[in-house]
Amino acid sequence: MQLIAQNISKSFGATSSLVDVSIILETGQVRALVGENGAGKSTLFKVCAGAIQSDSGSMTLNGKPYDPQDMRAAQLAGVALVFQEVTINPSLDIAENIYIDRLRDFVGPSGISNWKSLRKAAQIILDDMGANFSVDQDINKLNLGQWKVVEIARALSYNPKILLLDESTAFLNSQEKNALFSVINNLKKQGIAIGFVSHHLDEIDEIADTITVLKDGEWVGDYASGALSTEAIEALMVGREIGRNIYPETRAFINSNGNILEIKKLTVSGQLDGIDLELYAGEILGIGGLKGSGGEAILGAIIGDIPFTRGEMLYENKPYHPRQPYDAWDVGIAYLPGDRTGEGLILDYTVSDNLSMASIPRKGIFLDKPAVMRLSDKYISILNIKAESSNTPCNSLSGGNLQKVALGKCMAPRPKILLLNNPTRGIDVGARMEIYQIIRKLANDGVSIIFLTEDLLELIGLSDRIIITRMGKISKAFKHEEFPSEEEIIRHMI
Repeated sequence: MQLIAQNISKSFGATSSLVDVSIILETGQVRALVGENGAGKSTLFKVCAGAIQSDSGSMTLNGKPYDPQDMRAAQLAGVALVFQEVTINPSLDIAENIYIDRLRDFVGPSGISNWKSLRKAAQIILDDMGANFSVDQDINKLNLGQWKVVEIARALSYNPKILLLDESTAFLNSQEKNALFSVINNLKKQGIAIGFVSHHLDEIDEIADTITVLKDGEWVGDYASGALSTEAIEALMVGREIGRNIYPETRAFINSNGNILEIKKLTVSGQLDGIDLELYAGEILGIGGLKGSGGEAILGAIIGDIPFTRGEMLYENKPYHPRQPYDAWDVGIAYLPGDRTGEGLILDYTVSDNLSMASIPRKGIFLDKPAVMRLSDKYISILNIKAESSNTPCNSLSGGNLQKVALGKCMAPRPKILLLNNPTRGIDVGARMEIYQIIRKLANDGVSIIFLTEDLLELIGLSDRIIITRMGKISKAFKHEEFPSEEEIIRHMI
């Protein structure tokens, strides 16, 4: 099976997303697409999968003209896409999400759904993938990584000949990623052609056979895996060399203002067990740990999204017990969630709407539109958000620019504490450097930051202080003057 896309161009308004880009996906090979956020990677995959139509260019599938008008037509032809953003419906169970548009296939002659057959078919796919959960579990109790596994299972349920994976590893832990790579290798042996997008070049090096580099919507080149160094690939992506130290210089920590937040014996049923934590003014406190070990629960309790059963919190030396996220935002605590599209943004709203959502300028009871535009333009500039204008709908932006909008929404109210859940997930190296500089500047300006990350190098490189969670407890708290290695951190995680 071979899919050839030739001279594909696609524009959204005045913004050119793809300009005469060509790509070949071949039987039994993994073709990786790399490039900065906004380079056109997702757009190209969406064209191939029928999610959008190109403005010009042509495609062939196994030598025959191929022009799917929607994703269903592409799936029937053997081309399946796993989107970068989460597409799970939490109102349905796991098996229903896997077979979301084919539930009628499991209806018997009497019109009664055969739930047993549905769950069995879905479980077979999950087992073949090496998933660490079953279809009988509550989908709302799965983490984002497990939701992504469900989406990949949905794509595999079509028995595709061409499988397109757009940032499918962004939410996965190492075990889930290894399981996915095992599935990919098995699919290669079965003759399936695979397209793969990731911003982690070590993943590209591990799984890809060939690499296509895009920049600003244009084709840069095709290369055999291993032909270029990581540094060379990054230079092609961003148009300049990227140094090895991508983290901003830290400053000597001075605890002259004391702590701004203190947590004592915090307990959340089934998630946290007697957590003690202090956050100082102007510091970046990094949280590391395996998924489900307690890091997200700490952020959830602070923002008021998860009720705690025992313990107490002091904010600026006063009792603090948020009943809902509004209570936290109201006193100057902002939160960037791990799921930017499901929780952080309203995709159908404009960039301006989302940036101003948490701090809407008003004149009396009326919206101050000029002030909204000034605020939006300010954060578009600060965060280097690539959008045609502030009135551009967010659903037309790349994943990296969506993340910048979500971060800008958190910055706009000028919070005293900023909580960040994997702030650079699905972000290319150039955009990560920009976000690191923003985070460090916020801390230098006195904002206290807690950031949770699954990237150990990021945890070490950006944090002033690090805590590690394991099984709902803090297994290790490193001091400001300590600079742990990856091995030391891992030892306290597992």
